[in-house]
Amino acid sequence: MILAVGAIILFGIVLSAFYVAQRAADEADNAVAANRLNIRVLRLLNAAQGAETGQRGYLLTGEERYLQPYTASSATVTSEADAIGPLLLTLGVPQASVDELRNVLTQKLEEMQRTIELRKSGDAAAAVALVKTGRGLALMDEVRDLMDDIQQRGIQNSTGHVAALRSTTGWLSVVIAVSAALLALLAGGAVKLVYDHAAELEAAQRQLSRANETLEEMVDLRTQSLRRANTELQTYAYIVSHDLRAPLVNIMGFTEELDRAAAIFRSYLTRTRADPSKPDDKTVVEAVETDIPEALGFIRASMRRMDNLINQVLIMARAGNRELQAERIRLSELVEECCTTLKHRIDERGVSIDVAGGLPEVHSDRAALQQIVANLLDNAIKYLDPSRVGMIAIKGWRAGTHAILEVRDNGRGIAPGDQERIFELFRRSGRQDQPGDGVGLAHVRALTRRLGGDVTVRSALGEGTTFQVAIAVDLTRMKKDEMA
Repeated sequence: MILAVGAIILFGIVLSAFYVAQRAADEADNAVAANRLNIRVLRLLNAAQGAETGQRGYLLTGEERYLQPYTASSATVTSEADAIGPLLLTLGVPQASVDELRNVLTQKLEEMQRTIELRKSGDAAAAVALVKTGRGLALMDEVRDLMDDIQQRGIQNSTGHVAALRSTTGWLSVVIAVSAALLALLAGGAVKLVYDHAAELEAAQRQLSRANETLEEMVDLRTQSLRRANTELQTYAYIVSHDLRAPLVNIMGFTEELDRAAAIFRSYLTRTRADPSKPDDKTVVEAVETDIPEALGFIRASMRRMDNLINQVLIMARAGNRELQAERIRLSELVEECCTTLKHRIDERGVSIDVAGGLPEVHSDRAALQQIVANLLDNAIKYLDPSRVGMIAIKGWRAGTHAILEVRDNGRGIAPGDQERIFELFRRSGRQDQPGDGVGLAHVRALTRRLGGDVTVRSALGEGTTFQVAIAVDLTRMKKDEMA
């Protein structure tokens, strides 16, 4: 509130000072203008008198050198009379007086010019006689009277402006004094406000420091808790997978026993020559020859799938537990190694792979990066659109503390609703016409996050898919920063 009041007061002070200062400047300008006009009036009078002096010198001596000051002065009289005419009106000189002055000056110049022409023609007596008539003297006296009147008006005008300037200056002093007092009050209020605010800020800072100390403890506890939970989760996944494998092995054993039992039944039916035309024999034969082998086939397929899923869970658990080893890696070389590993499938599907130059170097875990790139390339090859030639483009760049690797294909694409769910464990999208268990992309996301980044996807059905992997450029430094 005090700041708003202070701003309003300052604004009023500035406006008042500006107005008074402008008035003072105007009065000063007007006083100077009046003085300058008086000087020009005196210059005009001096020019008229100079012209008269030159005229008399020439009339007395007949020497041409007196004509030069006469000519210069008469020219000045003419130009100056024309120039100051409009200015005299601003002093309050009536237009009639201005016209009269111009007329008298014109007559005086004509009188002087006439005497000079007579002297030049050799009739000096006529020139002197013209001077003795007193007409020139009367005209000059009239010029002086008019000039005196004009100067008096100019002096009065200048005096009025000077008086107004003094008054305005006095008011400006008052405004400055009042402004100084108000500014002093505002400064005192501002100092108090700053002091109070500083005290509040210091108290808030102390509270924030205590909160930060508490927050750091909470973050440390939470981090330790998350690490324990992660370790427990990985251990749990390992134990569950191990415990699931034991009954699975038993099921596989009993399946073999059932298969052997079915072979015994089959051999028995052959020896006893069962008759398929008899309903009981037919049922037994169908059970031994068809139903039992088909059921055993389903059991074996389910066991293989379950075994594969258990293996994938174990792989992810081991990957989460494995200590990452950072080393210098050229991504261009790593991508080339992955392409060489998949060369048979690439050639078989007729896929064109374009690897851009300038892939960045990173300090990261080689095994994890190989799994990430291999999974992305495998998916790109697996889900190509058979209606067009497969194309995979790989490029990368540096973005601050992260390196970006992009894998783009022109495959079948992913529906918008599935573009985030494909990273969930055991989740697949689209037509299930390709082998897979929905673990690969979940593994890719888990690994990229351990490498200090993440993986994102952009896709359009029927056009293709782009995976963008971001990892820390320097994994060792990232870990140090996390521990700091």
